[in-house]
Amino acid sequence: MEATTEVDFYTDMQVVLQMAKDDGKTFNAYDILLKKLCNKEEKADVVIKLLGDLEQHVTLLTQDYQSLVYLIMGMDWLDRGPELITAYKAFILNLVSAQTFYLKPLVRKLVKSFVPDLTVLSVPESESYESIRQKLANDLMHIHSLLNSLSQLVPVTQLLLGPILEEYFPYINKGVLFFEYYTRGLLTVSQYMPALRLQILELLIKNMLKLDVRSSRLDINTALCLSDTLKEEVEDTQFDVDIDSASGANDKVAPGVSKEAKETQFNTALPLAGSLDAMMSLCLEYIRDTCFTSATLDWNATKKLYRELLSIFDKYIFLTHASCHVQFLLFHVCSLKEALADGFIDYLWKKITDPTNQSIYRQTAACYIGSFLTRAKYVSINTAKEVMELMLKWIHKYIDQTGEGVLHADIAHHGTFYSVCQSAFYIFCFKHNDFMQLKKGFKWAESLNFQRVITCKLNPLRVCVPIIVKTFASATRLHQLAFCDTIIERNNRYYLPVAVCTNSIEVTAFKQLDSYFPFDPYLLPRSSSHISPLYHEFQGSLPDEEEDIDEDVDDFLPDEEEEPKHMSSSMPKGASDFLAYGISPGFQHG
Repeated sequence: MEATTEVDFYTDMQVVLQMAKDDGKTFNAYDILLKKLCNKEEKADVVIKLLGDLEQHVTLLTQDYQSLVYLIMGMDWLDRGPELITAYKAFILNLVSAQTFYLKPLVRKLVKSFVPDLTVLSVPESESYESIRQKLANDLMHIHSLLNSLSQLVPVTQLLLGPILEEYFPYINKGVLFFEYYTRGLLTVSQYMPALRLQILELLIKNMLKLDVRSSRLDINTALCLSDTLKEEVEDTQFDVDIDSASGANDKVAPGVSKEAKETQFNTALPLAGSLDAMMSLCLEYIRDTCFTSATLDWNATKKLYRELLSIFDKYIFLTHASCHVQFLLFHVCSLKEALADGFIDYLWKKITDPTNQSIYRQTAACYIGSFLTRAKYVSINTAKEVMELMLKWIHKYIDQTGEGVLHADIAHHGTFYSVCQSAFYIFCFKHNDFMQLKKGFKWAESLNFQRVITCKLNPLRVCVPIIVKTFASATRLHQLAFCDTIIERNNRYYLPVAVCTNSIEVTAFKQLDSYFPFDPYLLPRSSSHISPLYHEFQGSLPDEEEDIDEDVDDFLPDEEEEPKHMSSSMPKGASDFLAYGISPGFQHG
């Protein structure tokens, strides 16, 4: 009887499906069909024959046969030879063209497969580790090939895909490999579905920001220091072992710490930062691959990508205060051509000068423009000079318009002014020697009239970050452009008064500008190779704090230990402590 059933099963698939439907799927041949399809040990040629027969009758595979279709969707089709892979793809494409209600569950299945079974990668030391990674890469290639074919056959696939990609994005507590594989999958999709690229980049950057704001610079610095300590210990051990080996006491040499081992240690210590590092590395590589064709810059492709990244920057990154690394995507793409950097500066300057913008956004734009001009190696000194002229012209105009009505420095009402001043001081700290080397550089610097800025009643030196003030004072004193010391000493004798009414009692609160500079040193180890060649470190020396101590300071002035808590929490006591926190301005002692 079973033999007869087998004959019927192979001779007419239509009869098998119809009789199974009529008999409530209790027909013996239908059961055999299901068993053969779900059996991983079944011969590949048998499964190929079954898929071929079913392909001829896809019009019969209505919703009554969901169990059969879902079983096929979930079958192991990638590990049983190229012939089965070809047969599976052909069946799926014919199925969704005839029965479109299977499209959404199929797309969900394929997207879920962007992250393969990562347990096979749990032991990197295995001899077959690279071969396993290669196999996973090949499997993902077939998955993307099928998804690409689906999008071409059924255009509505792209409408379904966006929400599904967001739905399956890994939770924040998933491991580094989850984020790495899923990011790679999304970027691959954007290559064969360019209409989805903006949506995909938005999805990636939104999730990268979630990781970024949870990965403090202090924690990353600590993890990197621990990694360096381990390296030094291993090198010391290596040195001792070498001595022992030379004397014949030991024939074994301790291995060094490989780059992979250090990355693994970093990822283990800070999994969120490690996930961000992997995603940043993939995105920076994607920018390079998109903008270059055969080592030649594709200007049209670069402009298009720049506009997309700038729109995402404006929508998400710019509004995220605590981000440390994601903004370097735009930093990197701006390095590809001078026109892009100029466009980014123009975008920021328009934000600063637009009076309809909220003050906090104008101040943020000022922080960005100061940090960008000082840190981007590819920004020319002439561009920096032109921006300085714009900033000082705006500052002097603001002073003229404010007039004599100002009684004291007030961040609440003049925050944009102070942020622009601080950025101008910051730029001058970094580039004053370069400015002076320009033709008529000293005369140009004199025309900026820093002395008027620092002596105006708005008193910008009082609210700017102290280390910037001290370095600016040192630089302007060196070139005899402005003399800040008297003002700094006077400012040190009183707290900045800001009247706050509390139950009809006026209290005084100390306020200072935020020390937020978005392009402070890039810390993520894996992706830093893309940023380091473009990044400018501070060259020079910081002023010695002891030089500025006035022996005649009144005894009633508070000591550093007596500073208000809200001040000491945001500003470490000395320049060295300030730098240790890994926050701006990022000066380094020369």
